[in-house]
Amino acid sequence: MTNTDDQIAHKTPRCNKVSATRLAWIAFYIGIAGYGGGPAIIGLIRQIFVDKLEWVSEEDFSTGLSLCQILPGANALSLIEFLGYTMRGSLGAIITPVCFLIPAFILMTVLSAVYFSYGQVPLAQALFTGLSATVVALLANALLILGKPAIRNWQAALIAATGFVVVIVLNSLHSPLAIMAVVACSALLGLLLNRQPGSTDGTPAPVAEPAPHTPWFWPVCLLLACVFVTILALTVHTAYTQLFLALSRVGLFTFGGGFMSIPFFQHEAVETHHWLTTPQFLAGIALGQITPGPVLITGTFIGYRVLGILGALLGTIAVFLPGALGMFFLAHQHERLQQLVWLQFAVRGVVAGFIGVLLNVTLQLARQSITDWKTAIVATVSLGVLVVARKDPLWVIIGTVIVSPFLFR
Repeated sequence: MTNTDDQIAHKTPRCNKVSATRLAWIAFYIGIAGYGGGPAIIGLIRQIFVDKLEWVSEEDFSTGLSLCQILPGANALSLIEFLGYTMRGSLGAIITPVCFLIPAFILMTVLSAVYFSYGQVPLAQALFTGLSATVVALLANALLILGKPAIRNWQAALIAATGFVVVIVLNSLHSPLAIMAVVACSALLGLLLNRQPGSTDGTPAPVAEPAPHTPWFWPVCLLLACVFVTILALTVHTAYTQLFLALSRVGLFTFGGGFMSIPFFQHEAVETHHWLTTPQFLAGIALGQITPGPVLITGTFIGYRVLGILGALLGTIAVFLPGALGMFFLAHQHERLQQLVWLQFAVRGVVAGFIGVLLNVTLQLARQSITDWKTAIVATVSLGVLVVARKDPLWVIIGTVIVSPFLFR
């Protein structure tokens, strides 16, 4: 086989290597076992796809992981979608994210129904008082984890500080554009403060040929467009339209991992539309940690609060759709888009800016959740377990559930 043949074989999805049913089951299994947030789920995906089943190469996995960095939404969802495309083309790119999300959607819908039906029971109030303090520890831990790779130089630190100041000022003015302004400012600063790197030999880098399309590519594009138009047509009612558009904005502008979505969720659900109170919002984040799958599954909780089970489904689709569509197109054009350095700089700027926004949200929620020495102890111990002992967040949640009925009765 010639070098050209090798390249074509690498670029073309391995459509005959595994059945669609088998691929769907593996995605469903990862959706059930995927606790611990994005990094833990990505590690599980690598363990299964690369090490255990040997379905994809390390190069394929690394390519998918790098594409996730320039896409909004849940990184784990985008990654498993790319691997699905690698295995089964366009069909694989559809069935893997859907099957991956089903377990988290079902469990979050059930938990949402239980919470909104029995959340005022004294036992439930005690549980969520403790969980609210634990959420602050989870956010502080996320700041440490996400901040280290995002704030690597003074440029990123300046962008983060700018995001922190901009969101405080605009929120104080009750501006509905606070988060959008942070996105725009951070992307612009990311472009201005980073120098375009030249190649070592003084010649421009070659532009790669786009990856070949599978036969299903354009039919699937048309199908997705029809689905999108149909969803909009079915959500003409004001409540449905507001929910779909609000959570779509969350999915569209969430870069850098699931915890980056929390400022957006708070802005849309608490501050703008008043669908949730702050305690309810904190409960939704806590339930998102109990369920498997991405942190963005909190969109299911918000959707259930607004429109019941149908709202939960609509909210889930809305919050995950932008990232899923982005990866679907990137999977077919990834070699060309990976070389758009300006896009990478803009995304880095947005991620750095949202470190500042996440810091502001953490401080704001801490003021409302840590109200006495009991909640302070829960938050401090939880943060210590996460940072010092490096335990999985799920164990912190379980520990809080055990002690809260005794501590806050």
